[in-house]
This record gives sequence, structure tokens and C-alpha cells, in this order.
Amino acid sequence: MAKDHFSRRNFLATLAATGAVNTAQINPFISLATSPATSPDALSRPRLPNEPVKVVSSLKLSPAEAAQIKAAGRNVELLVLGDSKEAKPISEAEVIIGSVDGATILQAKKLKWVQWPGAGVESMPRELVEHPCVLTNMQRVYAPVIAESAIGLLLSLTRGLTQLSIPAFKEHKWAQAPGNLILDDLYGKTIGIVGMGGIGSETARRLHYGFQMRVLGTDAKPLPKPEFVAELRDPTWLMEMVPQVDVLMSAAPLTKETKGMFNEQVFRKMKPNAYFINVSRGGLVDQEALVRALKENRIRGAGLDVTTPEPLPPDSPLWSCPNLVITPHNSGQAPIRQVRLVALISENVRRYSNGLPLMNVVDKVKGY
Repeated sequence: MAKDHFSRRNFLATLAATGAVNTAQINPFISLATSPATSPDALSRPRLPNEPVKVVSSLKLSPAEAAQIKAAGRNVELLVLGDSKEAKPISEAEVIIGSVDGATILQAKKLKWVQWPGAGVESMPRELVEHPCVLTNMQRVYAPVIAESAIGLLLSLTRGLTQLSIPAFKEHKWAQAPGNLILDDLYGKTIGIVGMGGIGSETARRLHYGFQMRVLGTDAKPLPKPEFVAELRDPTWLMEMVPQVDVLMSAAPLTKETKGMFNEQVFRKMKPNAYFINVSRGGLVDQEALVRALKENRIRGAGLDVTTPEPLPPDSPLWSCPNLVITPHNSGQAPIRQVRLVALISENVRRYSNGLPLMNVVDKVKGY
């Protein structure tokens, strides 16, 4: 514990000891324990033995969840806000759980740490970027279920589920498949994943071990290469990776550098029988370029859980694209999500109140 290294066993033991969550429920969340943790200067001041930690949450928490978070730390005073944000508790809070606007940041005179409720932080206000407080996010909390959705989108394309299921069955058309429909298998094929954080690595692991797929990846962070990844490089390798893959997947955060990165040039580099999957943010994709690639049959299909804008307007040309699956940005939804979310908040509150490094610290300038 001197270096605050949390192994799988230590993390489970901590949760079990505090009664945070059933260890069987938290199992898919264990990869979170491998996230880098840092000790920013804003948190380095030693706390007095009985000094209260004043926490304000804009997230809706049940009484049991609030009790779990309080019990995880030392001398934690937690206030769960209603619809109206009172100025006084915000001004006294040193920790805010939930998304915040610029006005709230300016009110919070004692703010040291913000626990953001999502993995992506592209919507954080300028005031938060400029504030010296520490920002942490929910990286890897949503990853297990989003990975399942990514694979579901891919399988719906490769196995013709979008074309050959309801309403086709209802209309008794199941004896005749569309003439240009090709059913693919994934065995032994190659996927290229842009962004090997929680979502990317969870998808890669499942596809490698479950479908024997070869995994290539890029990431802006200098990450160790997992054993289930054949090659992992920095983002400059993208255009060399794209022609090699049968599936190209977007799992990167939306930043100034990644906005519109999946563009005409990328789609023209893809194999004509390749698929594109996006489960991160719609802003990473030049949608007009994607529409052209699909309608001109330059790629075989695409699966999108995210678009720009959201919700997608009725007149969007995406609706008329062939071999396209769209879901309404719901890939992170599952009952277990809240369990994982509260478990991470509890662990970080425990760390903060004991002067330990936090998990999932975000570089506010880089945006991840």
C-alpha cells in the first residue's frame, strides 16, 4: 500500500470490507483497478484527524448509495442536492460528484476535486478546465456493457440480423435474402481499435478470445500492450493500420485532435468488405464522408451508437444508408452500471479522505 498499488485482490478486499458491493457483481469492473492514479498537488495537503470532508452530489443517489459513499471514507459529510442548487453548500464543498457548469465552479470557493459522471469530459466548462481542482471521470465503468453493444452492432451486420430479422420475418420474406447481402464470420479476422482505454480494451479482449480475432490498436497514451493485442501504437499509425483491418472501431475520446478524424481519407483507405463501428462520440466521424462510403459501397457496413447531432433528425441522410445499424446512444445502459458507478465514487472518496491518489484522473487540457 506504500505506493497505493491496487491489485484485483486488494480492490475486492476493500469493497468487501466496506460493504460497498457484492464481489460477484463488481467482477467485470476489476480492470478499473489498473487505471493510472496520480497524486496532484491540489490533494497533497495532509488532512487533520477529525476534519470533515464536505461532498456535494448533483447525481441522484438512493439513501443506500449515499450511505455506501459516506461509509467508504473518513469524516465524510455528503449532501445530495435536489433540483435547486443552494449556494451555501456549493460554496462550502471541496468535492462535487456530478457534472458542473461554470457558475457552480465559481461558487465553489473551496473546491478541490470533481468526480465527473461520465467517461467523456468534452462538455466540461472552461471554468473547470482553468480551475486548479482535480477532475476524475468514469473511465472503464461503462466499458463492459458498451463492449457488448459494440460486438452486437458488429454481429448484426456480419450475420445479416438487420436485414433478415423483424420486420422481414413478419412480412414472410425470410425465404429470400437481399441479393447483395453477404453473411460474414469474424473468426480469424482483424479489428483495428482507435482508443485502447476501457471500451477499446474490453471489446478487444472479448473479440480476441471469443472470436479468435487479431487485434490492432492505437492510443494517445503510452499504454502497455495487452497480451490479446497483436500491435499497439500511437495515433500516427492510423493510416497504416486502416488498410489492414476487416473492422475499424472508434473508441477514442472526443478532443480537438480527434474531432472528425474518421473522414473521407480514412474511409477510402478501408477495405471494401470492411465494417466501421462507433461507440464513443459522434463528433469523431465526418458523417457526410461515411454516408458517401456506404452509399457508394466503398465499405460493407457501419454500426453507430452515437451520431451528431443527437437525437438524429428525421431528414439525416444516415437513415437512407444501406447496411447501417443505428442505436440511440444507449450502449452504456444496464442495471449493473449504477453499481459500478457508486463503487468507483466510494473508492475515490475513500482515497481522497485518506490522502491517497485518486483513480481516473483526467488531464483537463488534453480532455482525457
